[in-house]
Formats: sequence, C-alpha cells, structure tokens
Amino acid sequence: MRTFIFALLLFVPAALQASGQEGDTEQEMNSADHTQHTMETVVVEDKSLDLSVPDRLLSQQEAEKAIIDSTPGGIGFVDERQIEESRATTLKDVLNYVPGVLVRPKFGDESQLIIRGSGLRNNFHLRGVTLLMDGFVYGNADGFSDFESIEPLALKYIEVFKGANSLRFGGNTLGGAINFVTKTGYDAGILEARSQVGSFGYFKNYLGTGQVYGPFDFYTGLSDTELLDPYRKHAKQSRRRAYGSFGYETDGGTTYRLDFNYVRNEEHLPGALTFQEYKDNPRQANPSSVEFDEGRFYDYYRVAFSVRTPIGTDQALEFLTQFNIQNMDHPLSFAVIDNDTYNVGAEVRYLYNTNIGGMLNNLVMGAQFFYTYQQDLNWANDFGKRGEKTKDQDNKSLLLAYYIEDQFFPMPTFSVLGGARVQYAYRSVKDHFLIDEDDASGNTDFFSVTPKVGFIWQTTPTVQFFGNVSSNYEPPIMVELTSPGNLDGSLGDLKAQKALQFEVGTRGMLWDRVKWDISIYDYEIWDEIQNVNVQPFPDAPFTIPRYQNIDRTRHFGVEAGADIMLLKNMAWRDPLAPGDTLRSITAYTYSYFVFVDDPVFGDNDLPGAPPHFFVSQLRYDTPVGVWVAPSIESVFESYYVNSENTARAGSYTIFNLEVGWQFPAGVMFFAEITNLFDKNYISAVVVDDSNGRYFYPGDGRAFYGGIQWTWQKGATPEGVAMSNALSQNSVSESFNRRNMNYAFNQDSIR
Repeated sequence: MRTFIFALLLFVPAALQASGQEGDTEQEMNSADHTQHTMETVVVEDKSLDLSVPDRLLSQQEAEKAIIDSTPGGIGFVDERQIEESRATTLKDVLNYVPGVLVRPKFGDESQLIIRGSGLRNNFHLRGVTLLMDGFVYGNADGFSDFESIEPLALKYIEVFKGANSLRFGGNTLGGAINFVTKTGYDAGILEARSQVGSFGYFKNYLGTGQVYGPFDFYTGLSDTELLDPYRKHAKQSRRRAYGSFGYETDGGTTYRLDFNYVRNEEHLPGALTFQEYKDNPRQANPSSVEFDEGRFYDYYRVAFSVRTPIGTDQALEFLTQFNIQNMDHPLSFAVIDNDTYNVGAEVRYLYNTNIGGMLNNLVMGAQFFYTYQQDLNWANDFGKRGEKTKDQDNKSLLLAYYIEDQFFPMPTFSVLGGARVQYAYRSVKDHFLIDEDDASGNTDFFSVTPKVGFIWQTTPTVQFFGNVSSNYEPPIMVELTSPGNLDGSLGDLKAQKALQFEVGTRGMLWDRVKWDISIYDYEIWDEIQNVNVQPFPDAPFTIPRYQNIDRTRHFGVEAGADIMLLKNMAWRDPLAPGDTLRSITAYTYSYFVFVDDPVFGDNDLPGAPPHFFVSQLRYDTPVGVWVAPSIESVFESYYVNSENTARAGSYTIFNLEVGWQFPAGVMFFAEITNLFDKNYISAVVVDDSNGRYFYPGDGRAFYGGIQWTWQKGATPEGVAMSNALSQNSVSESFNRRNMNYAFNQDSIR
C-alpha cells in the first residue's frame, strides 16, 4: 500500500494535467454525543497575504484561508456556531464530526482522544497529539498535555491538523495537532450568558463578556460544570474554568496580548470493568476504585504573553512566552500521586510571503524552548488515605526545536511544500527516595531531524488534490520513562519512536451542494512506545504493565467526510432571504493498525481502535431559526482490547436527536437526546489491563437542554435577524470565509 501511495504522490498531478454485527460477548464488546462538522472547500490561488493586517483580522480571515486551504494533508475545522449549538462540554461534543478524530467517552466528561493511532493506550491526559492555543504549544516540554483544562465555550474556532500537517506550528507528533483559537474582544459579544441542564445531575453555566475600547480589547469567560448523579457510581465531577484575554494594538499594527487560564477540577474515578461486571451492571464502579477512593483533583494556572508585529506588508514576527502550574492530587489503588508541575516556555515565529520570479512563496520558520520541572511524590493508598511515602523524585524535561516550512507556487494552481524540524529533548530524574540504596536518578537525551515534502494541485476553483511524505520522531514522555513497571525503578531504557508517513487525498465542492474531504495515510513505525504486560521475573504467575518499544508497527487508515445539501427552498421561497435546507453531514474513519513480525504478538492487530467508526447527521434548517437534526453513531465491527487478540470490545449503533431555535434577539434554545434507545454499549477501553478490566460502559439515554443569550455591540433586531438567516447554512458560511471569489460564494448560499 505504501508503494501505491508513493506512486500517487508522483503521478497524480501529471494524470490530472492530462485529463460486523452488534454483540455483547466477552470476545465481542461495545460512544455517544455529537456535533456537526463543516467540510471546508479551498482555493489555492492568490495566497499573497498582507501581513500588516492585525492579528485579530488575520487569524479570523486570511490565516484560516492560507493555513487550512494550503495544507497538503488531512485537516478539520469547527466554527463557533458548531460549538455553541452543541452541549459544548467535552471534546467529543465539538470534534465528533471531524473525520479521523476519535473521542471515546470514558465516564462523565472524561474522554480518550485518538488520531491516526496515537493515544490508543492513554489512560489520562494525552501524548502523540500536539495541543495548541492560538497557534502556540499548550502542554509540557515532554509532549504531555491536558485537554480537560480547555473551555470549549471560550473558543472562536478549532483547527485540526492530522499527521505531519502541523509542521508550520512546530508540531511533530504522530497524530498531528489541534489548534484551539480563543475569543477576543473583537469577535465576542458584550455579554454571553448560557445555562444548560441534563440527565445524571448535569448542569453547566457560562458567562462571558468582551469589548473594544480604542486600541484596547478584552474578553473574559467563567464556567461551572457539575455532574452530581452520574450514570456510573463513584464518578461525580466538578470543573470550574476561567479564561481571560487582554489586547492592545498600536497604530503600526503591532498587537500585544495577555492571556490567562484557570481550572479547578474535582472528579472521582469509577474505573474500568470486566466483561462480567459490565453485563451484571454497567452502572457500577470498579470495586477497587471505590475501596481506594480513586480520584483526580487539581488546580491549573496559565499565563501567556504574545506579540505580533508586521514588517512591511509581506513579513511578520510573532513571539510568545508562557508559564503554567498544575498542582495535582491523584489517589489510585496502587498509590496516591502528588505532583506539582511547573512549565515555562517561549516561541518565536517568522512569516515571509513574497514573490520569486513572479511566483508566490510563503515561508514560515520558528524556534521553541520549553522547560518542565515536576516534583513527583507518591504515597501508599491506605483505603483512600495516604500511607507511607513510596516515591520522591524531581523530574525535568527540556525541549529545544527549530522548524522551517516553505510553500512555493510554480503555477497559480499548483504548489510544492518542503520543511524540516530539528529537535533536542532532554529528560532527567533526581531520586530523593532510595530503595535498598538503589538510586533511580538518571538522565537521557534525544536528537532528531525530521523532513517533510508535499504538494497541492487545484484542478478547479473548488477541487483540490494533495499528498505528502514525512518523517516523525517522538521521544518518550516522563510518565513512560518513570513508570512503576520499570522493574529496577530507574529512568528506563525507552527509545524514541520513529515513523515514515505517506498521505494522499482530495477535498472540494461540486455543484454548490456536495462537499468532501478524503485522506488516505500509511505509516511505518519503528520502536512504537506501547504499554504492554510483562512478567516481573521469570516464571512469575502474574504480569504487570510496562512501557516498552515495539520493533515495528503499521498504521493505515482512511478518513472521509461529506457535507451534502440535499434539498433547498422546500417550504420557504422568500426571494430576500435563504429558504429552508436539508443536508447530511457524515464522517467515516477506517483504521488498520497492526504489529509487524513481532516476536511476541506476530502480526496481531494493535488493540484499542475500532476498524470502522461512522457518524452521520441529517439536519433540517428553517429561515426562522428552527433546526432539527437526528444522527447516528456506529462502530460496526468489534475490535481487540489486548495485544494477544483474545478479547474484544463489541460493535454498537446508537441514535441521537438534536433540536434548536435561534431567535432574532440573540437568544438560542437547544435540546438533545443522546443514546435515544438506551442501548448498553462500550464507549472506551483500557488496553492490555492485567486484571481483565478493559471496558468503560457508555452512558444510557440522556436528555440535555439549555438557553444562550448573546448581546452584541451595535446589534439591532433587523441586523441580528439577517445574520441568523445568513448563518442557517453554516456549510456555505464557512465556505464563504475561505474562498477568494466572493461573488461565486454568494451564489452558493442561495
């Protein structure tokens, strides 16, 4: 297959120029929620951006076109309207309709994030996917990150760059990157108030305000989310988040911005279940989770300062520095983990859009510095209370990286892209708790150069083909290096995982009605880091989990999305405004992840990812602001949950329903029913659990509803009504923001 993809990379441009059954057995076990995803159509022509445009305008208009539209690989985009029309509490709420992105709910609002096979074995937080906040890295220096600290209602939009397509942001992770773009005073309402309630004792309140005063702007948001009577026992959750952004823009176009985040998280953990426990009662908690009162409690603080200054009309310089702290108390059955984590980082980025011999050239280069210090303390868990101390370490991580990406247009409709990342990573442990005088202190470092090449061919103003070949290098994160499964308690001997990645695809729009986005990728991975069960000593009657390198694996997949306008103007035919519309929004993800000639697991499937994941929504919109949207979510083939391929999670299909009403005065009502027919199913899994507790049951039928009021500066009832009418077709709205031919796009929404 890799040869086939490589051939396509070489010959597609020339060619174009010339012309499962559901089940609940232990061998076959069984996610809910949804949000619509808008497919993006792109035009590559005339990408010479005026970099003197203030950042607030560039990020909303030109940067979206230039970055999303000129990416030679799989991408996704979720706009503000899509966020607000969902429950907007978890990542699944806002990313469910992005092809290739699997957000698997574990319990309550906690989820597992998987992109192209990264994150299969993550039980908490995230590795293998770079999180970005307003284009800059959001996480620890070792690649460990926490998406639970992000408040969706404080976001303007979300960009997803899958695989190697985040290089221009400095990303180099197997799964790619997700860029969360936050609101400022320029694009938020003077007052945004929202309240929502639902099943299982759920409620969420949000209050935001933004304003512009001459060269100054600000936006602040506060949220409170509670889950008081969750579907599963011992799973209460409480999250309070605060966000603020303060900006100043000079007469010369330089922008200064100060951002802050605060999160207080309190949650009890129900744990995973065995198959029999799931069958007996899917709402119960893991007995040990209750016995040892497992939970996760932390405070998170982040402050970031950024500067963007234009250099003439064709160059710009961006700088960001940030500092964050996380204080976490994390009782588990085997230990009470107490971590204080401190991060400091800086990043500088240079952009230069110019012409070379009359041909457009876009250059991005940057440098990153991130440093993490963590005080890692462990105590024995004495039935929910701290016992004797078992661990006392100082962990340090350092990242130094330089990246460059250049896109050259030898023709207005054809571009080639090349880039590389040079990276140095350092890890160290200072052990203050000696066990049998065996000091676990140590250090290790990693160096890499990872190149990338790609192309985009714009065959028509609305049809595009793309491809890329890239390499990947990911050092282990501290959790993997210092895992209790390291039998000698040392830093471990993990190597960095390496990958060669091939990707081809197409996206576009036909007849102003049919949009698509299709990517095919094939990854060859060496030394993939996996958490597998090993015997602690020869002939041991039991196993323990340990991170180790797998010699060779393969990740192959297909990501396909479609947004089809089925009918227009069925009941309303007002010549002054769009009529009603009926459209379907579909995302399909195929995943084929396998070991390759492994001495233990042979050619077994990698556990944890369903081969097929399908979501589809049928949405009817009226000009008066009412919408109705039934949807379906299906994993229509069972998948393995252990590396031996002896236990499975089964297939499932669930149905959901969403309704809403957008009033002219900025008031919106919305309601949804998830898991409409109250099906028992498995929504997420723990891979290779040594006790056979693999399964997280999905929530039963749930009802949610809410109201939102947005008061915008200078808004009139007539203006708001017209804005609401024009936004009924969010597909076309997103398309309009990104297309160079405005007149053509205006025709597409009528």
